[in-house]
Amino acid sequence: MLFIGFVIGWPFVGLRIAFGVILVFLVSYLAGKFADRLPPQQTPPIELTLAPIEDPNRTVGSIITAFLKELWAEIATIVPGYIVIVLLLGAARAWLFPTQLTIHASGMGAIVALSAIGTAFVIPTAGEVPIVQTLMHAGMGIGPAAALLLTLPAISVPSLFIVRGAFPKRVLAFVTVCVFALGIAGGVFAMLFMR
Repeated sequence: MLFIGFVIGWPFVGLRIAFGVILVFLVSYLAGKFADRLPPQQTPPIELTLAPIEDPNRTVGSIITAFLKELWAEIATIVPGYIVIVLLLGAARAWLFPTQLTIHASGMGAIVALSAIGTAFVIPTAGEVPIVQTLMHAGMGIGPAAALLLTLPAISVPSLFIVRGAFPKRVLAFVTVCVFALGIAGGVFAMLFMR
């Protein structure tokens, strides 16, 4: 938050905190309630066994082997898809940044477009701050900048791909739509009240 305050301004800190609290507490609570209402998936009964670490007959070597097998299974299923998605988003970035869509973006259409872009793209932690700063210096309006600041760190297509097996698809869709909508709401709020 200090980084945001010093780089792009303290009003953005308040905006990020306010909409972050809504996203973290309200949206996650509603997503949990939404997940509870979904019909349970029909899965065959699972025979419970001791975890490798709890089994007294396992040796340290067999525990390490079991860990490495599970680690490899995760790497083999997640990393290739993640790489492809990030490469495709990186290729799309060449046409989106910087263009007239982002450099001189202002108004409701730009807020909606940049909220969608921010919801899809993967950005490292705090990487959205210099992106927003650069685009604002190039002429982007405060509303689209706020939409990007709120949506870029929240969710992305690669993060959805990684957790796709752990959460019901409808819950992931609900959270994605909420992030997109909060980006629009934050952009409109910034456009109207943060001059």
